[in-house]
Amino acid sequence: MLSEKYEWWACFSEGLARVRADGKWGFINRTGKEITPLKYDEIGFFFKGPAMVKLDGKWGFINRTGKEITPLKYDEISCFFEGPARVKLNGKCGFVDRTGKEVIPLKYDEAWDFCEGRAYVKLDGKYGFIDKDGNEAAR
Repeated sequence: MLSEKYEWWACFSEGLARVRADGKWGFINRTGKEITPLKYDEIGFFFKGPAMVKLDGKWGFINRTGKEITPLKYDEISCFFEGPARVKLNGKCGFVDRTGKEVIPLKYDEAWDFCEGRAYVKLDGKYGFIDKDGNEAAR
């Protein structure tokens, strides 16, 4: 029974649920099978793409089979709300796609998630927007 094995669980999102046992997080499918080992310190949920996971203070993404599609190296990350997800490493922000590839270089001092096809960014004290290809506009 689920309540006997896990100390916490969340509702299903895209067919998988977050669960916690002994302070570590992982995912199960609808049959209760563990898709990932319960090893993560924090996890997000699956929403329009891979899920965020944190281990030893660093973030990365996993796919729905539990495979880590990015190294767990980022200081901060966000979900795939609309297009690429924002990542931050050593004080610089960029974006990765749903396969884990860095598609917009980590060069921005600040970045926000994409909305209506653009992301708000800060570079060298100036603010502007970029599109999903990384093209800068209206700075």
